[in-house]
Amino acid sequence: MDSKERKSYTARELLANAADTIAERSKTHGHYDLTILRTSKLWADYLEREIDPMDVAICMALLKIARVMEARDGHDDNFLDACSYLAIAGSLAVKDWDDLDA
Repeated sequence: MDSKERKSYTARELLANAADTIAERSKTHGHYDLTILRTSKLWADYLEREIDPMDVAICMALLKIARVMEARDGHDDNFLDACSYLAIAGSLAVKDWDDLDA
């Protein structure tokens, strides 16, 4: 399929693909718990204030939403990535961070 061709999927398929994407990217990028925690610490150091790991995932979803606003043709994976980041944010909202160290 041409990259500029519109993809067709249902909401259920998009969510299933997001779940698969989270699992696949954990293999190549490391588990999101650790990656998001490290990112929050790096952003906190740079911004010189605390950054909650859940906020990192939400901000990444907002980045994807901003990209959707610019390119509404549906040929890329911004919807998929936004769903994935929001799912991660939801799981981080109830995470016990005392069990993880980055």
